[in-house]
Amino acid sequence: MNIQAVVSENKGHEGYWIATLCLLILLIGALLLPYNSAHHQHQPLADHQLLITDLPPPPLAMIAELRLAHEEIRYFYQVEQDWLTVTQLEQDWIAPFVKDKSWAHQGEHDWSLVAAGIYQSTPAKGGIRYLLNSRSAQVDIWLQEKPQASATSTFDLTALATSGWIQVVFSESQLAEQHTEH
Repeated sequence: MNIQAVVSENKGHEGYWIATLCLLILLIGALLLPYNSAHHQHQPLADHQLLITDLPPPPLAMIAELRLAHEEIRYFYQVEQDWLTVTQLEQDWIAPFVKDKSWAHQGEHDWSLVAAGIYQSTPAKGGIRYLLNSRSAQVDIWLQEKPQASATSTFDLTALATSGWIQVVFSESQLAEQHTEH
């Protein structure tokens, strides 16, 4: 068995060239990284809006049920071309309109249809009032922690905001859409 040693012509300096080239690639990448990243402009929330991630846990269950109810109500409206009454929603077992254990746990809300496609709750034991606007394809939920005024039949956003109602915003994209609409 013959062993032969191979000696480089520049006495091992190619390792330095490779290390220098790697450092140069990392340096160029670090310098160009800010130009390659996406910049997100966060829309500021209005005074009458609250991001869903900022809500405490108790109202989240009701809001989840209202989001599902919104989809059901919109489907029935598209099929029937008429808004369901609270009695119809209860008969069709659409939460949170059904008076079951979940209803009792969440404050025994009495629901009313204040305008076409707009449902408002009044808690029997005091607490947060909810308003579901099913007129638009996007879910629109409002809440009021200290009941001051009921929603009007015209559903004026300015009147709701000035009377203490808070609009729940679900995502940045929804916030951007609402700023362009109003």
